[in-house]
Amino acid sequence: MEYPSDDNILKDLKQSKFLPVYILYGDEPYFIDTITDFIENNILDEAQKAFNQSILYGRDVDVKQILDHARQFPMMSDRRVVIVKEAQTMKDLKALDTYMKSPSPQTILVIAHKKKLDGRIKWIKDAKKSEEIGMLNAQPIAEYRMSKWIKEYVRSAKLKISESAVEMMTQHLGTDLKKIANEIEKIKVNLKSGGTIDVTVIEKYVGISREFDVYALLKAMSKGDIEKVQQIVINIEENEKNQPLQMIIPGMAAYFEKVIIVSQNFTKDDRSLGSMIGAYSSFVKEYRDMASRFGAIGLIKIYSLLVRADAQSKGLDKRKSDGILKELIGKILLFEKVA
Repeated sequence: MEYPSDDNILKDLKQSKFLPVYILYGDEPYFIDTITDFIENNILDEAQKAFNQSILYGRDVDVKQILDHARQFPMMSDRRVVIVKEAQTMKDLKALDTYMKSPSPQTILVIAHKKKLDGRIKWIKDAKKSEEIGMLNAQPIAEYRMSKWIKEYVRSAKLKISESAVEMMTQHLGTDLKKIANEIEKIKVNLKSGGTIDVTVIEKYVGISREFDVYALLKAMSKGDIEKVQQIVINIEENEKNQPLQMIIPGMAAYFEKVIIVSQNFTKDDRSLGSMIGAYSSFVKEYRDMASRFGAIGLIKIYSLLVRADAQSKGLDKRKSDGILKELIGKILLFEKVA
């Protein structure tokens, strides 16, 4: 049977509702790792693990070896746990067919496959209908849903978070769920239960500072604060190790994609626009300001500049990275419509 989310599987596991087989697959490794880690660390106690838990890696084993582990009887325990990590590196997954038809009731077999599965394989089709096999298609979180995911994770950590802090994390950490979760856990160690994560807390414990980063640069551009823009560009270029162009330019491109959407839907209210671009309505004004400052035609030209600068930053046109950002910002400002 297919589970709608990792939370559903974790809820059952925490209530000791176990299935003989879990097939975890898809392009978002965070959800796969979360379930795998829980099973590895919580089903058996330390004494039982010595004889009844096997951690295998797809690159090192074949299906026959996996089944040898899965079919063993538990020793001094009610069950065995067999976890196959990096199963996407295996070539003979089709050979699991016989076991999937009749899995051992004393074993919890976990197949952690960090890629899409070939839906044409018969046992995979059958597994979706089986009551003995739990399946999870782990898909990445869409950018517009990241704010909600962060707030839910923070709530589960028994903390609170301000809207500004959510926006800051989404801007700087993107959709890397593992990195976001690790940073929240780092903050949790330093905050009392029920404490609030705000911008100051993030700057202190995560090391993100907004004073001279790419998003401060974009905000200054939206306000037409040329002096601030120049200060930030100089700071970024002097600290390229901490803020590499290969991260800055994609961040700018993602930002201007949202500005273009706002420009095309300018008459909509802030709540609707915020929903469309995955931002709090209180932050929509900045995107409106940028859209007004450069206009629809200017924004399209700016996006073209960003695509070219991205290629330059990655050495695709054999140009060194020196001066790329300064030149890029200079060209962008030429498209400004208002003073």
